[in-house]
Amino acid sequence: MDKIIYLINKENFMKILRNILITTIMSFTAFTYSDIAEVYQWKAFPGKNAEMMQSMAKAAAIHTKQGAHVSIDAHNVGSTQLVNYLLRWDDGASYAATKDAQTNSEEWVEFWAESSANPSGEMMASFQGVNIDPTVMASDFEGSYVYSVGIWKVQPGKALDLIQRFQTAEKILEEAGARVEIYQGGWGSIDEFHYVLMYENWASLNESFLKMGPGSDWSEYMAESAQQDIIATQTAYFTAQTIGQ
Repeated sequence: MDKIIYLINKENFMKILRNILITTIMSFTAFTYSDIAEVYQWKAFPGKNAEMMQSMAKAAAIHTKQGAHVSIDAHNVGSTQLVNYLLRWDDGASYAATKDAQTNSEEWVEFWAESSANPSGEMMASFQGVNIDPTVMASDFEGSYVYSVGIWKVQPGKALDLIQRFQTAEKILEEAGARVEIYQGGWGSIDEFHYVLMYENWASLNESFLKMGPGSDWSEYMAESAQQDIIATQTAYFTAQTIGQ
């Protein structure tokens, strides 16, 4: 009996180890070749929203000189007036170059000291994500967009299965007018996937959603999905819009 228990425990351990290794390899591979996003979520102190936007604009000027692509996105419905300060890079090498430049930047040190002395907001969260599509570049996000974002927590060992489902849904959503970007979470968002629908404006979002009503390919896909095993849980669903660009 003890031997059987040992073998069962060993098998379970090997499954867990395999799942960790698969997830880690996927993350490192994507990090090397894909669009990398680093998100800092801020909430302005009461009456300090304008000051926080000015501070973010100053930070963006510094980060842009250091090689990052910067955008600022204000959350809309489904959130609590958070603002994303978002940095992007084409690959891990570009990411590392900006980080090293920031470490040695007197301009950044001075900016941070000034901002800390008179803060206009509080950072609520920070996390990293890597685009699962290696052909997407940071420069592909220039301009202003409206977003619909779903955040999913995947069950251990089910990341590949979830990606396959996401990619099936992606084809349907893009036919309906959305641009779809899928991010696998890294630091600060382990086991998370961020499923991002992008539109030129709110009218485009509305038109796209109208195409996904009863009788559409999307409604059929959702009905089929309801019959599948649950491999992830949706933890957030909100809209946002680029500001200041």
